[in-house]
Amino acid sequence: MSQLFSAHRRTSLRILGAGPLLLAMPAAHAQSAKQAEGVLANIAKATFITEGTGQRALYIFFDPNCPFCHELYKKLRAFVGKDGVQFRWIPLGMLTASSLPKAAAILQAPDPIKAFYKNENDYDFAANGQPGGGIEPAETISPKSREALAANLALYNSQKLFGVPVVVWRKADGRADMMIGVPSDAQIKSILKEVR
Repeated sequence: MSQLFSAHRRTSLRILGAGPLLLAMPAAHAQSAKQAEGVLANIAKATFITEGTGQRALYIFFDPNCPFCHELYKKLRAFVGKDGVQFRWIPLGMLTASSLPKAAAILQAPDPIKAFYKNENDYDFAANGQPGGGIEPAETISPKSREALAANLALYNSQKLFGVPVVVWRKADGRADMMIGVPSDAQIKSILKEVR
């Protein structure tokens, strides 16, 4: 089972690298806009950690053990609390065996944003080369956290999304858009200008 899970994770990580290339194609972009609309139409079902203040929202599906999510976290530090944009981090627990209990540890913490920062600021690769967030996995997952994480995963799966991070936003003109993978610095600036 662990070999199967490991193979699945490696496949997921390879897919992530191809995500931005796939979305560069017109048909893929049309599909991604439809998926983004589906996510935003049901976003009230998601549980997220809010970072920053303001009325403009950028939603980010992430896994606590995802190296690409961690890379995006680092890239976004310069933009936290600026231009009225909130980053709404939607935790998933799907990449490794410790992902779900780490996501639960973040949600169950007295201060979830502080726990999220602990996970990302202490992120590292273990001696075996496996990526991992720095928060200790929850020993017990509360029914409330389990339900919230299941709802987040259901929303993610309902639109047939793949890989993480997935960034979703509504543009000023009302259209929904999304990107899978880590946006470039130029793409981040463009997204933050157009997010509503």
